[in-house]
Amino acid sequence: MAEYHTARYELPLLAAGQAHKELFHNEAITLVDFLIDPVVQAITADPGLLAPENGQCWLVAASATGDWAGHAGKIAAWTNNGWQFIAPVEGMRVMLADSAVAAIFRQDTWLHCDPVSSATAGTTIDSEARAVIDSILIALQTHAILPKN
Repeated sequence: MAEYHTARYELPLLAAGQAHKELFHNEAITLVDFLIDPVVQAITADPGLLAPENGQCWLVAASATGDWAGHAGKIAAWTNNGWQFIAPVEGMRVMLADSAVAAIFRQDTWLHCDPVSSATAGTTIDSEARAVIDSILIALQTHAILPKN
């Protein structure tokens, strides 16, 4: 029997006459649980240094070792059955818990936003414009689009 998966995240699909459908269904639900508003603890290379709890995730660093070797750039999710690796798709966004910053997957790499400072210099000071710029920065930081300074 051929295996069936969804196009974007390769979630397992059920097939007619398939044995143990509950295993495929449970695997799909577990992966969906990781993918809805994903939060990763940090970017890490050595899973041997972790004491993961069920449901926690990390971004696999390029220099990954041990169980993570060969999975650079993926999301490593800890389940009752061990590590599950989720390949990111273009435009995927995760929150990094250790820095409260969002990372976006673009062109085969995770991009992190750098802090943006408020306007403080210039020869002509426009307090209304600076107030608007500051409110935009606060909104972007509140929505984790930009990191807080």
